Amino acid sequence: GVGGRYGELPEEELRKVCKELGFSPGGLEDREAVPALLEQLERLERRSVSDLRNEIRKRGFATTPGMVKEGLVQRLRDILIWERLRVGELRRVCRELGLALQDVEPTRENLLTLLSDATWQLRGIPVWRLSSLILAFGVLDQVDVLESKDAEELAFLCEKRGLPVEDEPDQAVLAERLRTLVVWEHFPLEELRRECEVMGVPMGDLEAQRQDQRRPPSGGQSAGIMFRGTSSLEKDEQKELVRRLSELFWQAPPAPSAGELLAEDDPRYPEQVSGFLERLRLAPTAGSEDLKRAYKEMARKLHPDKNIGNEEHVTAEFQGVSEAYEALSEYMRRCGI
Repeated sequence: GVGGRYGELPEEELRKVCKELGFSPGGLEDREAVPALLEQLERLERRSVSDLRNEIRKRGFATTPGMVKEGLVQRLRDILIWERLRVGELRRVCRELGLALQDVEPTRENLLTLLSDATWQLRGIPVWRLSSLILAFGVLDQVDVLESKDAEELAFLCEKRGLPVEDEPDQAVLAERLRTLVVWEHFPLEELRRECEVMGVPMGDLEAQRQDQRRPPSGGQSAGIMFRGTSSLEKDEQKELVRRLSELFWQAPPAPSAGELLAEDDPRYPEQVSGFLERLRLAPTAGSEDLKRAYKEMARKLHPDKNIGNEEHVTAEFQGVSEAYEALSEYMRRCGI
């Protein structure tokens, strides 16, 4: 019958089995479905690794590389239970996992999306900013391959893509560098523009090119030619924006502006410099290389994708970090550091 042997269990035994799996029968939307759910969960142990992975993906959740069968069973088991929980119980699960609920309408669909997004966030892939789940899984597959490579292979790939490689490269650092690049390359153009705007990448010249492209075609130019030209320009812009983002993150920080730094004879000058050093967590003896490293590290930490639900605050903080970097760059230039 429905629920197999679990359908014959006394209520007390049923509750005991559910407790071992981390949920209460009373937490389900349909209490009568408990035996069938337990039967479904038990069958997971008999499924293949590829089958388990496909079932997890079908529900929009990300997996981690090298996930063994036990981990896949546990993840799919959690998902199947979450799908049947009452909304109130689902909210409790989200809170226990530390997920931000304040801006989420408490519907089952929204809460399940929040739980699935968290698995993508752990992989460093902002799935909500990509155009489709199919594309997101393509990115995930590429990232899995990258993370399986050793430091030497990753160093070769970084050099090929124009990314910096340290004298003693660290496998995790290089993999993260390439993962970030892959994600940028798969952003829709509007998301890529938004990323550049948040990170302070100059785009005025590209905007001017777009304005030129919007002008009506002259004489005999056909709409078909115009369409292909627009598509080609957008691809060129996408490549250029990725290149500029890469320069900001891993090459040279933006050219400094001296506008914020006071004159050396101003009595407030020493205190101002000290405040800028403190903002970037630098010692008074720091040099220009220390400054560049500190700026890049804080730019990564304050990235909106790593601060979901707190974007407004980190954007303001990043603005302050940028100002401190610009002022200290000018200070070090003056001092010949």
